[in-house]
Amino acid sequence: MSNDPYSPDPINSQTTDVIRPLPDLPPKRIPETPNVNQSPASTPDTGKEEEALPQEAPGQTLAFVLGKFNDFLQWFAITLEIVLLLRFIFMLIGADPSNIFASFVYALTSVLLFPFSTIVRNPSLHTNQAFEFTTLIGMAIYALFFWLLSKLVRITITPPKSSE
Repeated sequence: MSNDPYSPDPINSQTTDVIRPLPDLPPKRIPETPNVNQSPASTPDTGKEEEALPQEAPGQTLAFVLGKFNDFLQWFAITLEIVLLLRFIFMLIGADPSNIFASFVYALTSVLLFPFSTIVRNPSLHTNQAFEFTTLIGMAIYALFFWLLSKLVRITITPPKSSE
């Protein structure tokens, strides 16, 4: 007698009817929206049950995309302002530029602040400390730019106001 843990039965010889099969579900019905031009009483009943998928107006999908783009713009502007504020605080308190995080913030924001670098001089407080007016000017101009861009997207989404 050998103690074989595996049965010599073929794989497909075992029954799989342990759980009863589930009954078929009826198809999902989408309620019909009445047509604006027809009253509900005047719609002809054809007797056919047709599934109609809801159709979105072409302007609705464009408004959704532009709305999401506007949300992304706001998120990007807030992130940009936070990083520039971090640079301003780091320069004000004299954070060590050899630190990895401080050097990352300085390198990232130096590209963004390059257009404003020669507007005014930044007064130096000590060796590593400086009150950066250019960072404050950059923050104000970027905030204004993103605010205007957000308003432009908002104007594109909203329908014109009636003159009545």
